[in-house]
Order: sequence, then structure tokens, then C-alpha cells
Amino acid sequence: MTILCRFPLFARPRRASFLLLGLCAALVAGCAPLPPQDKAPEPKDVSLYPSQQSFNAADKPWPQENWWHTYGDAQLDALIAEGIKESPSMAIAIARLKRAEATTQITGSAMQPQLDAHAKPTIEKQSYNYLFPRSAVPQGWNDYGLATLNFSWEIDFWGKNRAALAAATSTQQAAAADAAQARLTLTTSIAAAYGELARLYAAHDTASEALLVRKKSLELFLNRFKHGMETLLSVKQAQARLASSEEELLALDEQIALQRNKLAALLGTGPNRGLTIARPKLDVAAGFGLPPQLQLELLGRRPDVVAARMRAEASEQSIKKQQAEFYPNVNLSAMIGVQTLGLNMLTKSGSDLGSIGPAISLPIFNGGRLRAQLFGARAEHEEAIATYNQTVTQALQQVADAAVSQRSLGLQLAAAARAVTAAREAHRIVKHRYDGGLSNYLEVLTAEETLLASLRTQSDLQSRSFTQDVALVKALGGGYRAPSKN
Repeated sequence: MTILCRFPLFARPRRASFLLLGLCAALVAGCAPLPPQDKAPEPKDVSLYPSQQSFNAADKPWPQENWWHTYGDAQLDALIAEGIKESPSMAIAIARLKRAEATTQITGSAMQPQLDAHAKPTIEKQSYNYLFPRSAVPQGWNDYGLATLNFSWEIDFWGKNRAALAAATSTQQAAAADAAQARLTLTTSIAAAYGELARLYAAHDTASEALLVRKKSLELFLNRFKHGMETLLSVKQAQARLASSEEELLALDEQIALQRNKLAALLGTGPNRGLTIARPKLDVAAGFGLPPQLQLELLGRRPDVVAARMRAEASEQSIKKQQAEFYPNVNLSAMIGVQTLGLNMLTKSGSDLGSIGPAISLPIFNGGRLRAQLFGARAEHEEAIATYNQTVTQALQQVADAAVSQRSLGLQLAAAARAVTAAREAHRIVKHRYDGGLSNYLEVLTAEETLLASLRTQSDLQSRSFTQDVALVKALGGGYRAPSKN
């Protein structure tokens, strides 16, 4: 239901105000009651996530925004800078942020008075059978003029527009956090792909060493075969192992080329860009660790957690907006202008017109639409809170996983170094014994395979150490900090 009140311009304003207040009071009294709601869900407090024991010995600083500079590889720095500038994923995130900013501005405009001008010069003929008496109808075709200045303002008694603006602002902040998350995902993806490229080069080195070892073994077997000290079977098996090493090198060359293509795609460029990427020179010793006060500060350091929290706040404001829909909507409008029959009369005295007054609308029957919208807003809020709690849980798990892997890798690397040292010494001893006829072919083969396996394990662990370090940086938010609320 809509009630329109019109008052003569500038006439009896006090009486108009009293009438307006009286109408509002009567309409509020007739408002439909809000549907009841169970206790509103709340975000789970961080203290309810026990994790102190998992994050003990935390004494490292938080990653900085340009955390990749820590590894001292100028090429990695350049690749990430290029990716941030050129990647389509960043362009998508920035475009979504701009759209959210525009939506906030549009929503905020509803709280401001609106003023516009309107002019309408026309030539028209009216029906002689439309008005009475007929002599009052203008004869023939006549020019008309209408020019008005129109003012309108929705008076936000119940906070509907304020809640809508708060929801839009929180959504905008969520979009900003999404953009930061896109940046974090991109930078860590480039770094991880770059680390994989380093691993492939290290594996190539190991395969090259394996090729050299097997070449020497084949030469040894051939020499002993010439002197009748070895069988042809041993020679053929050594040749087969050498061919296997050559095939492994070719496969690694292919994987290196594919990894370069992957990096080029992450940068948002063509595959030719990958051809220019040289071998990485990472300082894998310069890693990260767990910072103190991790559990308390993590919620403001992870852009995905901040985005989830902002969306939960936006959904809470949406509930307030839907609740305000149950109350009267009050619009104050005014118009002043000139209107004449004959454009030459526009500037003459007596051509002015105007109006001022409120328009009050009250929902009475809408088929349950408002109740359904409110129930939907409440459900969205419940979903947003659950999503936030889930995001916090996943964030803590990712940090814990990265920390466990990092600690374990340190121990594994130390053990792998000891294994390589022992395998090299064992291989050297067996070769000398074989040269002196004190060891057989199987002992040489076993020592050779043990050495190569230990070298591969050490190479993989060293590369995995960098990858896990990048995973820890991502789990810690990559230097992001939630903006302070003004």
C-alpha cells in the first residue's frame, strides 16, 4: 500500500511535519511482525582450535609481501613480477574488485538526496471530446512547455540503506581479499613451478652422473670380457643399463621443456617465453619457519580467511536489510518548475508550478515474498559462517601440514646426506675389489644401484625442501595483512 501526501509548496510546513509523523506512527503500528529466528550463528572463536602443541618452537618472522626475494634468484624475481603484471588470473581478480567498488558506490548513492532536471517542449493537439466544457479545450495544434527541477530523498528510518551499504562494503573488502588471494596463489604457483624446474635440472645432473657411472662400468666389463674374466651376459646387461640411463636423460629433457611451457602459461605469455628461462639458482638454505603468536595472527594474515569473514559480515547486514523491508518506506519528493501552453509564456509570471510531500508505502500482502527473502538471507548467513569456520580449519591444517613436512624434511635431508656418503664409499670399495677379482658382478651392480638411488633421493629431497617452503609461505598468507577497520 502506498500513501501519497502533497502539500502546497512552502505552505504550513509544521502542519505537514506533524501529519507525516502521525502517518508514520500509524503505519508502524500496522507493520507485520518479523518472523522469529533461532539463535544466530557466530564464527567459531580461534581459542576453540587447539594448536599450541603443533606450532611449538615458533620463532621465525612472518613472510614479507615480496617473500620470494629471500631465495636470491633474480630470474625468479623477474618471473613473478611479470606474472603479476600479465597473468589473466590477476586481471580477473582486479576486474572483480573494480566491479565490487562500483556496486558499493551505487548502493551508497541510495542514501543521498537525488536531484535532476527535466524539460519537455512538445507540439500536440488535444481531443475536443475529452474535456468539459468543450470550449476549455485548446483549439488545433499548440506548442507546450514544461521544465522542472525534481528532488527526491528516501528517508532511511529503519536502516535499510545503511545495512545495504554495509553489506556492499564488506563484499568489496572480500573482493579485495580475493585479489590478494589470487596474487598469493599466482606467486606461489610460479615459485613452485620454478622449484620443480630446479628439481628437474638436479635430476638431470643425477641422471648424467648415473650415465657416467654406467659408462665406466661398461668399460670395466668390456675390459674384463676381453681377458676372459667376464661373461657376455654381464656386458649386455651393462649395455642395457647404459641405454636406460640415456633414455632417462632424454625423458628429463622433455620434462624440463614442458615445465618451461608451464611457467610461460603462468606468466600469461606464449611458449616461446619458456625457451628463455635459464636454470634456476635458488638459495634453498634461506627458508621460512613458523612465527610466534601464529594461531592468533593467522586469521588476519590469510586473505582467504579474511574474504570469508567479510562475506559473513555482508550476509549479516543483508539480514538487517531484509528485516527493514517489513517497515514503511518513506520518500520525500519535491518539484518546482514552469509549465505553459505556448513556449513564449515560459518566462512570464504565473507559469510556475511545484509540489512537495512524502510518499509512504507499507507492505501488506505480498504472497510471503518478504518472509522468504528474510529466510533466504538468514540461510545465506548460516552458510557464510560455516564457510568461514571451514576456511579457518583448513588454514590451520595447511600450516600444520607444512610445518610437519618441513621438520621431517630436515631430518630426511641429513639422513640422505649420510646415505650418499656411505653409498659412494661402498661403490668405491666394491670397484676396487672387483678390479682385484675379489668381488663379483652382482656386488658391483648392487653398489652401483644403491649409489644412484641415494643420489636421486637426496636430489628430490633438496628440491622438495624448497617446494615445502613455498607451501609454508602460502599457508602463512604470503605477507598479506588485513587492512585495519576505520
